[in-house]
Amino acid sequence: MGANGFVEAFLRFLGSAVNENNAVAQETGAMALFNLAVNNNRNKELMLTSGVIPLLEKMISCSQSQGPATALYLNLSCLEGAKPVIGSSQAVPFFVNLLLQGEKTETQCKLDALHALYNLSTYSPNIPTLLSSNLIKSLQVLASTGDHLWIEKSLAVLLNLASSREGKEEMISTQGMISTLATVLDTGDTVEQEQAVSCLVILCTGNESCIQMVLQEGVIPSLVSISVNGSPRGRDKSQKLLMLFREQRQRDQPSPNRDEAPRKTVSAPMSIPAPVSDPESEVKPLTKSISRRKTMTRPFSFLWKKSYSIHH
Repeated sequence: MGANGFVEAFLRFLGSAVNENNAVAQETGAMALFNLAVNNNRNKELMLTSGVIPLLEKMISCSQSQGPATALYLNLSCLEGAKPVIGSSQAVPFFVNLLLQGEKTETQCKLDALHALYNLSTYSPNIPTLLSSNLIKSLQVLASTGDHLWIEKSLAVLLNLASSREGKEEMISTQGMISTLATVLDTGDTVEQEQAVSCLVILCTGNESCIQMVLQEGVIPSLVSISVNGSPRGRDKSQKLLMLFREQRQRDQPSPNRDEAPRKTVSAPMSIPAPVSDPESEVKPLTKSISRRKTMTRPFSFLWKKSYSIHH
């Protein structure tokens, strides 16, 4: 349909609706473009080159049009070529602001914003912009709600942000972040525990102060449990983290001296269980950590749950 001029026609329709401030027509035009973009990268590229982003930026300034605009942003954000364009637009602060809005914003709209932020975070040049928008603190708040609707998706974005040095440092310094991750180790489901321990491995690797912060949260029992009962990746990462703790404790131990009595150390618990086997040293791609539940990149059945149909 895009090759037959439908994309250009609907963009003209949407442009007229935006200029006339017609919220109903904006929703109709945005969802028509949404359907054309599903599983069709050619149509997505055509929308980008034909000026859809400036129209969307105007739509998000109107509260009545934010839902359809966010859904279309999410659809476009699956295209690699769209990630730098959207990441450098006004969409990023808009998405982050949506995350912490209460009942004023529909849950589906907030979920779409979170999914779009995940897609944008997979493009590493976007990470500085995402960090400057206070995204990490917003994700920490969502992950601490105890609501499984938000925890897994928030941790998925945090894992991407932690891949950068700046993201890692900001996560460590964000008040409540380590405590939130420790709580997920205790109360999360298998996938959430896997994501939380993966985050902690990244944060603790090469950072002794972070190791101390994590140990102060009393995570050892949870890690031992995950190393036995968790998912394969969760078991691997928990063993890796336990090994980091043991190595840190060994570094803190004083050298034997016949003339001095052994000094006590308070840097770690008296006994840290040894991992069952040596874990691999590299962090696996995030996509594998969420493969057992619905992921950020699966088909768009979750995107628009009103009366609109999505044509593949």
